[in-house]
Amino acid sequence: MNPTRYARICEMLARRQPDLTVCMEQVHKPHNVSAIIRTADAVGVHEVHAVWPGSRMRTMASAAAGSNSWVQVKTHRTIGDAVAHLKGRGMQILATHLSDNAVDFREIDYTRPT
Repeated sequence: MNPTRYARICEMLARRQPDLTVCMEQVHKPHNVSAIIRTADAVGVHEVHAVWPGSRMRTMASAAAGSNSWVQVKTHRTIGDAVAHLKGRGMQILATHLSDNAVDFREIDYTRPT
C-alpha cells in the first residue's frame, strides 16, 4: 500500500463517529437497507442497527458498494430490544416523526451519544 493511500485511510478512520448510530425498522427491501448502510458509511457512522424479526437480514452487496466491510450491522428482533440495547449503552434515542410538536434536527445536542 502506498503512503498516500495509507494516509487517506487513516484520515477517514479519524473522522468516524463512534457515538452516532442509525436504527432502522420496517425496511424490507435489500436495496433500501444497502442504501442506508452506504449512507451511514459516507458520513462516518460505523455501526447501524436493524429490527429484523426474520431469520437473516439481506442486503445487496453490489448496492452497498463495499460499505458492508466498514459498517457493522447489528440486528434486533423488536424495536423494544433495539431501544433497550442502545439505552443500555447510554445513547439518547431520537425518532423521525412529522407533527406540529416535532423538534428540528438542527436543535438536537449531538455531542451526546445518539
